[in-house]
Order: sequence, then C-alpha cells, then structure tokens
Amino acid sequence: MLTSILVHIEPAGISRSRLECAAQLARRFNARLIGIAAGQPRAPMVDSYGGVAIAVDMEAEEEHVRTEFRNSEASFRNSPAVNGLQIEWRSVIGFPEDVLVRESRAADITVLGRDPARLGVFRSADPGDVLMRAGRPVLVVPEGARSLEAKHIVVAWTDTREARRACLDALPLLKAADAVSVIEVVDQSEIGPAKARVTDVATFLGRHGVKAKAEPCAWAERSVADSLILAAEQRGADLIVAGAYGHTRLREWVFGGVTADLLARSPKCSFLAH
Repeated sequence: MLTSILVHIEPAGISRSRLECAAQLARRFNARLIGIAAGQPRAPMVDSYGGVAIAVDMEAEEEHVRTEFRNSEASFRNSPAVNGLQIEWRSVIGFPEDVLVRESRAADITVLGRDPARLGVFRSADPGDVLMRAGRPVLVVPEGARSLEAKHIVVAWTDTREARRACLDALPLLKAADAVSVIEVVDQSEIGPAKARVTDVATFLGRHGVKAKAEPCAWAERSVADSLILAAEQRGADLIVAGAYGHTRLREWVFGGVTADLLARSPKCSFLAH
C-alpha cells in the first residue's frame, strides 16, 4: 500500500499537474498527501570581470522565499484536488534537491516535475538527482498531465538490478491496476530470449496479485524510450514503470539512455526507482 505521498510544490503556479496527479493517487490509496516547498536565498554574486561582489540583501531575500512558501501553501491547501484528503504542509529553507532528498524519509514516493531549469537551482529540483540520492522511488509528472488513473501500466523491463527494484517499489500501483504489460524492447532476433525473461517477470508479479502480461517488443522507433512510449500509447497506459540506472561523475549523475529519455521527454508519467 501507499500510505504517504510527498509532492513538491514550486512557486509561480507551475505545480498544478503534479499536485492533481499526486492527489488522485492519494485518494485512490487513502494515503496522506504531504506538500513541500523548498527554496534557497540567493547568495551575493561576484562580477567575474571586476571581482566586485554584487550586494544581496539576505534578510529581504529570505523574506521573499518565505513569502513564496506562504503562497505555495495557500495554493496547495486551496486546491480542489485535495478536498477530503489527509494533507500536511512542510516548507524548508535550503536547496530543493537537498531538502527533498532528506524529507523523502516521510513518504513512500516523491512526486516531482521534470523541468528543473525553469526556476533554477534555488527554487527547483532535478528529479534525476533526487531519484539517485533519496532511496525512494519518484513519480515524474510531465506538465499538462492532469490525471493519473494508472489502470493500465507499462513496465519497462531490462534484466538489471534497477528494473527488479522498480517492480517491487511499484507493487502497490501494479496490484491496483486493471492490466500491466511487461515489455522488453529488443532486436527482432532477440524476441525469443526476451519472451522468456518477461514471462518470468509477469509470473512473479502474478504471484503478488498483479494482472500482468508478458509482451516482448521488437525495436520499432528511434530509441528504446520511444518504443516504450509508443507501446504505452497503443495500450492506453498512462504510467511507465522503469528502473533508473546511471553513475556519478564529479557529483553529476550521468544516466543511461532510457532513463535520460524518460526524464527528459516522456509525455506519460514515469515511476522510476534506483
């Protein structure tokens, strides 16, 4: 079961899609919905040419952040999407990624947007960074996705630790779905071995009460991610479950192709686990 869901609420009203999807999940599982805002006051900057510090009134900057918190809280509490739900509000001064990683201890899943560049590092969080550090799965909601019924779910299978982890973390959602398609995208010559692998996964999920079907898929699009998105479209699925794999390089997460593509441009909600 999902018992608690953490959703990141950013300023400027750009969090509506993820709030509505998070609230829909909370209602479905009778889970507590925790809204959280995080922001870091801007530090004084240095002119790279003259070496002159550009003054920032830190007291005023912190008050600006706290004003944003109050506005975000009002947006969260007054949203029709949360009516009747168990809700909680948190706001924390700090870089959003660091705050979300810490606060994820309170929830089964963290719901994020996917465009960290819009408001910058002082107000937004990179979902990939949160995912790789938090030890919790994340649900990445593309802008405009106002509904997440998750009645038909596509599981993106690769025979990796991360995919196995994702299947376990997503079990509450998979068990509640009407249909689950376990899909591995391979070259046509590999369909036979892929069929055996996804059949094992579907059988395993079936033992947990999941209505899963094994569906190996020949590579039909320009990338594996595009093939998965097409498969989701063809099946009427609105959620893709996938393992996120990557490694760190000089404190920067470098993701594998499928993970990076889903994070960057999937029109479907993506449940990702590491």
